[in-house]
Amino acid sequence: MFLLSTATVLFTLAIFKLLSFFIMPSLFFDLLFVGFPIGAFIGVRFFKIQLSSFRKTLWLVQLVMILSVAAALSCKHFDYLRAHLFEVDLFKLLAQMATFTGLFVPFFCAYGLSEYLGYQVGRERLRGRMPLVYGLYLFGAAFAYIFIQFALPVLGVARIICMSIFLVTLASCLIANRGPSRKFLAIESALLLCAALIPYSPVEEGFLRLYKGDSPQSTAAYRARGFEFAFQQWGDYSLTEIMENKAYTPEDGGPKFTGFYNDLMQWEFSPRYGFTERSLGMVPINQAPGGGSIAIIGSGGGRQVRWARQPRFNFSEIVAIELEPAVFKAVRGEELKAKFANVYEGEEVKPIRHEARGYMETSTRKFDLIYLPSVGGYPQMMLEPGNMIRTVDAYVTLRDHLSENGLLAIWYPTGLDPEGVLTDQYVQTLRSEQVNLTVRAYFNSQEFLILASPSGDARFLDLDKVDEFLLATDDGLDLPPNPAARCGPYTVIDRDTFSAISDDQPFLAGNVSHIFSLGQVSKLFSITAGLLLAIGIVLVLTLRKRGDPKIEGRSYTQVIAISFLIGANFLILEHYLILALFKKLYVFHDALVLGAISFLVLSGLGSIFISIRLLPLFQLIGSVFCVLLLFLQPTLSPTATILLLAPVAFVTGSFFPALFEQASHNPLAVFAMDAVGAGLGSMTAFFLPIAFGFDTFFPVAAGVFILTSVCTYLFFRRRGPASRTDENLHGQAPDASGPRNPQDPSP
Repeated sequence: MFLLSTATVLFTLAIFKLLSFFIMPSLFFDLLFVGFPIGAFIGVRFFKIQLSSFRKTLWLVQLVMILSVAAALSCKHFDYLRAHLFEVDLFKLLAQMATFTGLFVPFFCAYGLSEYLGYQVGRERLRGRMPLVYGLYLFGAAFAYIFIQFALPVLGVARIICMSIFLVTLASCLIANRGPSRKFLAIESALLLCAALIPYSPVEEGFLRLYKGDSPQSTAAYRARGFEFAFQQWGDYSLTEIMENKAYTPEDGGPKFTGFYNDLMQWEFSPRYGFTERSLGMVPINQAPGGGSIAIIGSGGGRQVRWARQPRFNFSEIVAIELEPAVFKAVRGEELKAKFANVYEGEEVKPIRHEARGYMETSTRKFDLIYLPSVGGYPQMMLEPGNMIRTVDAYVTLRDHLSENGLLAIWYPTGLDPEGVLTDQYVQTLRSEQVNLTVRAYFNSQEFLILASPSGDARFLDLDKVDEFLLATDDGLDLPPNPAARCGPYTVIDRDTFSAISDDQPFLAGNVSHIFSLGQVSKLFSITAGLLLAIGIVLVLTLRKRGDPKIEGRSYTQVIAISFLIGANFLILEHYLILALFKKLYVFHDALVLGAISFLVLSGLGSIFISIRLLPLFQLIGSVFCVLLLFLQPTLSPTATILLLAPVAFVTGSFFPALFEQASHNPLAVFAMDAVGAGLGSMTAFFLPIAFGFDTFFPVAAGVFILTSVCTYLFFRRRGPASRTDENLHGQAPDASGPRNPQDPSP
């Protein structure tokens, strides 16, 4: 059970990583929850609750995993969202979501089938201890998060997929009868393990080449231009790749190295100056006072650092902050360090591998320049919102680390803001009462540059001198003039209706507010939630005949409602912890990993150790702590946040196994509606913070938990006689999947 849970969650996480190349997976992943009740229906129709049937489901899971890998390889043919990032047509996006849902729902059906039978077979084999069975499944899911976090940079996604299939095969081997099938499974396990672990295996490189698309900004397009891979590795946040132009000479112009995150070109680097041509991106560094201290946020391959290291600037300190550890590993590694002109190795350079806002909050340094080049989010170009570097609260932090006449610079290509939406947002935010900076904006046909300072006497641009630099032919730099880079002022008119985006709604900061309007977000939620509810209604009507567990003293409607509520509560509270940590850690991925692991472990422990008699006490304690967290959360550290939510997660883990025990003779309706509730709960936890903010979502989540606690207390308070369940742990209602086969040779 532990192995199966680890395998299926690990495979799901790997697919999620891959889908991030082409779409925001959270937009449609919740729809895949419908696969669980479909799988359970298949289990009731075609499988008996016995070990031999469970073995068959594992064969099916392996087969569908392989088919899902083939489906993943077709995703590049449905690359709509990333290809039309700033001109999204809602119905075309829905078509892409529907396509991806169709591609991967078979896996979730097989996943649901194996879990449905696994719960019942596990309960049977462990003598009715459903809380232990459920706890093992939760621990397996937590281990999958831990494993992929540490193993992905080492193994790669293709080997992670091989490892997940290996774990299913290993589980099958452990429960197989002696004979040819066990020998076959042993051989299959050995082959999969070798494919996953043998060094220098070509599996990863070949798989990624098949998977990735061929857009103009992809590695495939650059390979056609003569570039070759110099580095390729999964980092903490994305697939990080660096390509080298082997035919490069300084006279040719253009970059020698190009960096990609998730197969999308992000930066260029030329060893001589960092930049390949004169541009507005050089100007903020030119404006900084000689001998001063500067910070570059999102330094990447070191383009700005290399330019800043020229002796004529003589900066006393260049703090280079980069979030993705794989970038520093590549650029500072022995193979590429010299080729990158030892860009991060100078005495004045201080490379910092950290999230920028958190670093600034713990630093006492003041800078003459804080430079944000093209930082719109973490390394997925905001396809999956990821950090809090663009909120008004973040700008206040950066402002407080500027020297008296220091400059805050934001530079990005016009391709990221073709309509000027982002530029208007940034300028008005920096001018707002909270930040209160003097702001100047500039643009040309290719670039935007925003400069802001706490002093009106700061060194803003003298456009004549900028033109002189951009058009120079004899200033000692071996760079040709670039008339196209000549710039002018960009005017932003303050709107009375403007409201700066705060930490309460960080998902709207940066590019996301341009990719999706709030109206589009609302429509997406309405359509997907409506579809999920419609499926749920169909299931309710269908399950009345085949899925009613006929719990003593409880109506079918009550069973459906409590199952739905328990499923929704679990996912909403898991997101509660993740988002509460997000407000502390400032990087969504870090909060997701820490929050998911913590919640799954704590809820697994609650499943195992909370008995039905102690449940009311823990419900009361959990409700008190949930209210405390609601009021104290803004002042708590990440550790304190987890500890305060621990009783809530602890009791949440006990709800489902307690209900499953009462419905054990026919748990189909409980399992199905729990999955539908989980899907809608996850969807709500995704859309609600985007549209209304954390300050709305957190009270809603607390209210859902308290409501679930009250409803489960009332539901379990007057239980029917336990003897019926205890006397027939293995049977089902006549219209379910049938009794145990007495001829089953399983031990």
